[in-house]
Formats: sequence, structure tokens, C-alpha cells
Amino acid sequence: MPPAVPPRPPEVPAGPRVSIVVVTHNCESALRRSIAALEASTGRERFEILTVDAGSTDGCPRIDAEFPSVTVLRLPRNFGKTRARNIGMRTAQADLILFLDPNVEVRPGAVHALASALESREELTAAGPVLEDPSGAPIQTAFCLPTPSELAEASLGAAPLPRAAAPDGIAEAIDETAFMVRRNFVAGMNYLDEKRFSEHWSLLEVCWQIRNAGKKILVVSTGHAVLHPDAPAPSDETLYAADRVSGAAAYISKHLGFGAGISFRLKCLFSAMVSLRLRLALSILTASRLDPTQ
Repeated sequence: MPPAVPPRPPEVPAGPRVSIVVVTHNCESALRRSIAALEASTGRERFEILTVDAGSTDGCPRIDAEFPSVTVLRLPRNFGKTRARNIGMRTAQADLILFLDPNVEVRPGAVHALASALESREELTAAGPVLEDPSGAPIQTAFCLPTPSELAEASLGAAPLPRAAAPDGIAEAIDETAFMVRRNFVAGMNYLDEKRFSEHWSLLEVCWQIRNAGKKILVVSTGHAVLHPDAPAPSDETLYAADRVSGAAAYISKHLGFGAGISFRLKCLFSAMVSLRLRLALSILTASRLDPTQ
């Protein structure tokens, strides 16, 4: 009798299934909680976790001492989320990228659920979990692509954009705090637009491009995450507000025309002056951004 042929060992996947990119800036306790939740996730062995630290002065740049499986990319200062996310995405190895804010704590099956949804439905380009507050109450994450008036209110007051129901989970846009997207789609956009967006609105632009391509975004009902209220406060709220206005004006100029972008900026400038926020008015007038190098 011929010798028995030993069974072939199972194939080991060539690389990670999901790369998780977390941008950090002075949020050590929130980051530690977020990473601990990721480490306890279903399918953790197929996830790559990268933190991109934007010049923190606390323990964020050394989180890999506590979690050795985490890769830390250290930037000399805070250039804004857009550049930091691009750096993380270009370093990442997986075809699926999860942009995760450090104040988000995923439930054990959340990352797996988002990845499975994108892998099983070709028409989906991005997905997000059902968000909850720490008490377990749901937080609406879906919204329609905003009007200039809605963007002005959100930019000047740091208010969230108006939320909208997502029939069958399909949304025009979703909250960027937990946002999984196909890497090849963003690469086809030449990655996130650092010239237009610094800290704010770059993923809103991705949502617009997804709709324009005839693709879809899904809020995955089987994936849950907790959004904690301990996001770090901006070191300079006036600069962050001016950055929001600048990014929103760029978004409007791109999609509604140059004149609409100028009109938006003037409206925000007038609102800042009426409310006697004179430093903000000057920052809007000079188109200040968190990352002035772009």
C-alpha cells in the first residue's frame, strides 16, 4: 500500500484582515480603554492596530510598552487628523481600514461584524457600528450630506450635524468616530485630501465620493461600540473652529462652486463678528487651519 498522505495544514492568511488606525493627542486614559477593548475583540489575531500620535505630551506615544502588539507612529506635533490618518493608512497592511477615535470602546464582535458586512456585500464601501453612550442608550450616527447652513452651525459651534434615520441601515454619511472603509476606494481618491482638510471633514468628503460612485454606507446592526464623553478638549478652540470653517468652505467650494465657498466663509465671518468672537473672525479671515503647512 502507498504511504498515507499527511493532511495539508490549514492555510495561514497572508496578512491582517483589518487595519485599525487610531489618531491620538493627549488622551492616554481613553486610548488605554480603547486598545484594551480592541485586544479583547473577536478575531483579534487578524487585526492590525496602529496609533498615530500627534505630538502628545502624556503617555500616548508609549502605549506600545503596555500593549506590545500595537504599532505606534510618532509625529513631532499635531498636524490634524487628515494627515495623521493618511500616514496610518499608508503604513497599514489590510484591505479594510477602521478609523477609530480613542474615546470609542468597541464591543467584542464589532470589528468582525463591520468587516464581514463589507466582505459579503460588494455594493458597500464603508460601514460603522451602532454607537451607544456609557449607559447603553443608542446614539444616532447616520446623517444626510449636510447643507451649507448645517455646516456653518456645526463649524462655528462644534455641534454635531443633524442626524437622520437610515432605512435598512443605509446612510448617506455616518459619524467619523468609528468608520471602516475599503482602502482601495480611498487610495483611488489619492487618499484623504490634506490640502482641503486639516482636522475636520475629510471623512465627510469620503462619504460624498461614495455616494457619487453609486456605492453605499451601512450602519451594521450587529456591531456595537460605546462612545465615551471624555474626548480631549481642543488646546485652542478658536483655532479648531477656524479649521472647521476652513474645511467646510473647501468642501462647499468643491461641490457647489467657488462662489458658494466664498459666501459660506463670509457668512461665518459675519456670525463670528456679531457674536463678538473677534479672534475667530480674524482666524476665518486669514483662513487659519490646524495644519498651516498645507
